[in-house]
Amino acid sequence: MLTLNPKPASDDSDGKLQPPNGVEKTVAMLTHLAGIFWIPYLPMPVLALIIPFLVLQFARVHSEFVEQHAVQAANFQLLMGCLYALAMIMSYTAHSVFPIWWVAVGSAMFSLWEGAKAINGWRSRYPLTLKLFK
Repeated sequence: MLTLNPKPASDDSDGKLQPPNGVEKTVAMLTHLAGIFWIPYLPMPVLALIIPFLVLQFARVHSEFVEQHAVQAANFQLLMGCLYALAMIMSYTAHSVFPIWWVAVGSAMFSLWEGAKAINGWRSRYPLTLKLFK
């Protein structure tokens, strides 16, 4: 487990999760929508990796809901980064851009789906992730 910014112990919690407010839902949604940056038309695929990690580090202290979504998004985008690097190698050897587009479209689809779940206040769970962050 990798934790750079641990949560402080709180004394005011009664053990129940509070329902997320609008700001928490929006931040969680934007964390997932960072996966759209894998599309090759957008010039910065590195943002798809950086945004979930930044949200994970800075929002972890404030909201359990945002933390859960940021952990899921960071783990999934880390997997997509590995698959994107593999797709770039395959594209170079096969002289085709289809592997990159498969990764980009798959990442965008799952990111949009999980972003919709976040804006509705539901918990996030990607079907396939690297479980580096917990």
